[in-house]
Parts: sequence; structure tokens; C-alpha cells
Amino acid sequence: MSILRKGAIFFLLLTASGIFAYWEWTPKTGKWINPKYAVKDTAKEQFELAEKYKEEGALEKAIREYEKLLKHYPDSEYAAQSCFCLAEVYQSTGDIRESFGYYQKIVDNYPQSPLVLEAVKRQSVMAEEQLKKNSIKFIGRQEEKGDMLAKVVESHPYGEETPEKAMQLGSFYLEIKEFDKARDVFNGMVMRYTNPSVIEEAQFYLIKTEFLSTPEVSTDIKQYQEVKNRIDAFLLLYPDSSYGNEITSIRNQLSEREAKQYYEIASFYERTGKKDSAKHYYRILVDNYPETDYGKTAAKKLRVSD
Repeated sequence: MSILRKGAIFFLLLTASGIFAYWEWTPKTGKWINPKYAVKDTAKEQFELAEKYKEEGALEKAIREYEKLLKHYPDSEYAAQSCFCLAEVYQSTGDIRESFGYYQKIVDNYPQSPLVLEAVKRQSVMAEEQLKKNSIKFIGRQEEKGDMLAKVVESHPYGEETPEKAMQLGSFYLEIKEFDKARDVFNGMVMRYTNPSVIEEAQFYLIKTEFLSTPEVSTDIKQYQEVKNRIDAFLLLYPDSSYGNEITSIRNQLSEREAKQYYEIASFYERTGKKDSAKHYYRILVDNYPETDYGKTAAKKLRVSD
């Protein structure tokens, strides 16, 4: 069978099945082209086509044409704008993940674009909205909601509102017990910013993070002491801090935890008949933890034994 005849049969099969209806003959290239994959000759024409579909409400077609522009004209003046339009389209359909991602592409790939600041601003609003939601329908893991705001802070670290957003991010991680992430955020604030009130607040939350991440029952009393040392340093540095009462409360709780460890040791020796060893640890409680409940109980025991 000749090649010409085979071609004719193939053409008839395509036509009969309806497939050929998706292809068009282009005299310029001398080829059959599927319009779905065809790209306009210039970035401007490609962008205008995408815009036309968006205005008509044909969002799937608009998305396809914007994405073709990004693929074939990634360095054009319309690339960042296409990312922005894609972000808007996805946001209008409720696809927050995709929308946020296209705003991020502007930040990452087109840092000189005048759209960067607006992209970050919109990301910020989206991220804060996600943090406020009780439902985690947006994405499966709770901490990923915070990761959106983390991107905003990372993309615009020295923005006027960034310290406030960083604090919000760290507090969110603290709330969901992502202590390592919270610690990284607060440490970053101490290292990055120069505003004394921002540093003070970050230092306070660092202490709070260390306290909450320290187990209530631990055989390593040094863990408690390290946090108490940080508290003492904080109170020396900020004697009039508005966080003073809460810091002092944390210190008292740590003292109670430490005292509990010594009390349990003393009680053990008392139960096993080793009175001198028991007195030794009760004395530690009286000398070093007199204001704790365990210290007061130890003082009573010593008075009775004497």
C-alpha cells in the first residue's frame, strides 16, 4: 500500500472518529496544529488571548493560556503579570494553595517586578485568614497553615508589618506545639530586628517556648535550671517589663517542678529507712525552694524529726 493511500485512510479514520476536529491546518508552518497546544507568535498576543478568555469567564481556557505564556515566554514582560492573573483566577475559584503558589512565583522568579509588593500583601492576607480558620480543610497538616505565613515573612523580612507577622507566626507554632519552629521564628526576630520592644517580646516568647517544651516530669533538673537562668537574665535586662508577672509565674512553676524531684528523692529515702539521706534532701528543699509547696512540707518534716 502506498504512503499516500495510507495517509488518506488515516485522514478518513481521524475524520470519522471526530478527533480531527481538534486540529487545524496552518499554512504558515505547513502543519496540522491542535489549537489547545498552539502558542501565539508573541508574548503580548498570548497574554491578550488569556485575558480575553478570563473576561469571558472561560477560566479553564484562561488558565491554560496564561500557563502557556509562562512556559514559552518566561522572561517576557508579561510573565509576572500572568502569574498575578493566575493567582487571582485560582483565588476566585477557592483554590488557595494554587493562588498562593503563583503569588510566590512572582516573588521568587520576578523580584524586580512592581507586582512583588502587592503579591506579598495578598499572600499575607491569605495566610492570616488560614491561621484564623478552625478547620484544616485547606491542607491536611495544621502546621502547613503556618508555613504560608512563614513564606510571607521570609519573602519580605524587613517590611514595616513583618515583625508583627513574625510574632503571629511564632505564636501560632507555639499554640500547636511546634516548638522547634516557634523557637526558630523567635530566635530569628532577636537576631534580625533592632526595635527594643520587638526584641523584648521575642525574648519573652523564647522563654515561654522553652518552658512549654520542657517536660513536667524530668530526671534532668538542669533543663529547668537553664530556663530559670534565662528568666533571671530577662528580669535583669527588663526589670519593668509588662511580661514580668508572667515570667515570674513561669519561674515559680519551674521551681515547683525542681522541688518535686528533690522531694521524691527525699521521700524514697524516708520510706526505705535512710533518715540521714532523707534529711539531706529535705534540707536542700528548705534552703533552695522555701516558697514552694514541697519546700514548706519539707520544713515541717524537719521540725518533726528534730
